[in-house]
Amino acid sequence: MADVKYRVDADLLSESLRHVVLADTDRETPDIQARRHYLNGGQLVWVTRNGISSKADTLLTYLATVDSIGFSSEKFCYSSLNSDLQRARDLDFDSDKDSRNNINKVYARLEYRLTKAFLRYVEGMRFGFVNPYDAFNRLDVRDSSGVYTSYRSLYDVPTKRPDAKFVSEAFAVMAGNDKAVGTFLAASRPENPLYHVFYKRLHESLSTAERRLVLCNMERSRWCHGNYPQQHKKYVLVNVPSLYLVATDGDEHLSMRIALGSLKTKTPLLTSKIKRMDFNPQWIIPKSIIKNSVRHNAGNTAYFDSHDYFIRQRSTGREVDPATVTGDMLMSSDYLVIQRGGEGNSLGRIIFRFDNDYSIYMHDTSNRNVFSHTNRCVSHGCIRVEKPYDLAVFMLADKDESMMKKIDYSMTVKYGRHRTDINRRMMLRSLKVEPQVPVFITYYTLYPDTNGTLVRYDDIYGFDPVIYQRIQKYM
Repeated sequence: MADVKYRVDADLLSESLRHVVLADTDRETPDIQARRHYLNGGQLVWVTRNGISSKADTLLTYLATVDSIGFSSEKFCYSSLNSDLQRARDLDFDSDKDSRNNINKVYARLEYRLTKAFLRYVEGMRFGFVNPYDAFNRLDVRDSSGVYTSYRSLYDVPTKRPDAKFVSEAFAVMAGNDKAVGTFLAASRPENPLYHVFYKRLHESLSTAERRLVLCNMERSRWCHGNYPQQHKKYVLVNVPSLYLVATDGDEHLSMRIALGSLKTKTPLLTSKIKRMDFNPQWIIPKSIIKNSVRHNAGNTAYFDSHDYFIRQRSTGREVDPATVTGDMLMSSDYLVIQRGGEGNSLGRIIFRFDNDYSIYMHDTSNRNVFSHTNRCVSHGCIRVEKPYDLAVFMLADKDESMMKKIDYSMTVKYGRHRTDINRRMMLRSLKVEPQVPVFITYYTLYPDTNGTLVRYDDIYGFDPVIYQRIQKYM
């Protein structure tokens, strides 16, 4: 009977493991990956001929620290793993094969829960416990009038996620030796420098609301971008909740107010590079504005002249007499309504272009009063800047005075379709930014200022509750 008590039966272990797997109803991605492995006949990675590998002790050392990041170690099976691991070490098994403490059932629980906890930890710490693509790109409904609902995309920052290759690598590590497991766990610490700032803040005396604020921003800092402002000497940072732009070049910082997307047309989060500055740009008016403000003036030449609008036929590129168009024509894809560049243009006198999938950019504005308002969420997604000339000079690699004069002239000269007294040698139409300047449009409600002091910002788009609801699954 003693031999039976300590004997591992492959069939009984396999059957017990299947029962443990099927009894787990957790639906987080690591849980699904763990279940798939065992239900598809995957190999054992913790149970060996000599019992439970010492790799399990290494994992439990890391799981014991989960409470320090604001989560519950119980969401990583810590107590049950610790208890079953101690039972296995003490050979404290029951002889009855139906007992929950039969060796095969204990080993089955350890095998599955160690894998589940390992995947939860390494994927969460390395990539984040929240998938930002899922969280934010199905948040704002764009259209629900048809059979399918479409959503406004709000998150397009290149962010690494645990793909099939990573999961395969994780299982290979689990099947390896103790050193490989320890190295992999250590390498799973977040790479973003902000993470350590928030971690330190979390261990200060905080109210419930302050703790929640830190946890949300800590989660943001776990998202694995591979590209962070701190890695660059020169860059532009737009932290949306701050309603400010900060352009940094080494120890020099240029700060200015911005106006950005409204609650209905939020400015998307993205990373790109500013590649060009265009002066006195034309504005192609969005169909949403045409529908609300322009369509009912179809045929009214005086209206179009007073706003400096003109109509272009897409197929020919020719201007169309405003007196000949109808509202339906303006709303069709065959025609564009464009505001001429120059004074009074809604884009102002300069626009800063960077590649993105949303057709947004940073630009000057003819409405300077917007920067005196506290609430500056007023645009259709583009970013209006308070100090366009200063930002243009910042973009220059060489602060050449003659070029700075041309920029100033191009942004201040009386310019319009009837002007003939313009100095063409001084007038810039477009200027490449070389080298291109990284731009980060991000969203932190707690972020260090240029002196390194953490500053709290209002959650203007309501993103914190979206994150907090999801990380609560680990608390």
